[in-house]
Amino acid sequence: MKIPTLLAKFLTILMILSSLSCELLSKDDPDFADDIISGPEKFQYDPNKLPVIGKTTEQGLLEMYPKPWSRLTFRKPIVKEILGRKFEMKKIIGYVNYVTAPLPNGGYLGMDYLYFHIFFDKNGIVQQYIVDHTIKEKANRNTPWVYGKYSNIKNKKHWKEDDYWPESVVDATCYWAQRRDRKKYRHSEQVQCRYWDSVPVY
Repeated sequence: MKIPTLLAKFLTILMILSSLSCELLSKDDPDFADDIISGPEKFQYDPNKLPVIGKTTEQGLLEMYPKPWSRLTFRKPIVKEILGRKFEMKKIIGYVNYVTAPLPNGGYLGMDYLYFHIFFDKNGIVQQYIVDHTIKEKANRNTPWVYGKYSNIKNKKHWKEDDYWPESVVDATCYWAQRRDRKKYRHSEQVQCRYWDSVPVY
């Protein structure tokens, strides 16, 4: 057999393997088909239009508001205590709004950030929500962030720096640990979750 023929077959095999690899990496985990990782970022918050804790359902919330920025579902509920209320968290829906201002020398600076996260139990009922609203009073990089008028939290004493809610980073890690397509979203194949073992990836 001639060398060029062997080379051609070898290249064909490589192309097939590459194609299969791309298909696997692009495959979504069907168990989380309804979840949203990165949605709209222009939510218009209305303090007079809020879910009722212990009453509002997920469907009711989705009828109240536009498409969420995020929707995370957990296979098993996680016991949480948020703003003094203890419950079993099964799902989180989040909305955000970012307001920026141009800088004199170019670029943009964040001025008004609002994160609105709503927490549901296994029955799809709202159990708690957090409105994290922070603003800069001047368009200056050195101006500190302060709480805005809509925030229902006034300190994050026991929160980690990057938390959206208490131990949100821990919860997010466990969320990805249960998804077989996490490599598609640039998450490590091996993630450590305190609640359950990581599932194998595609």
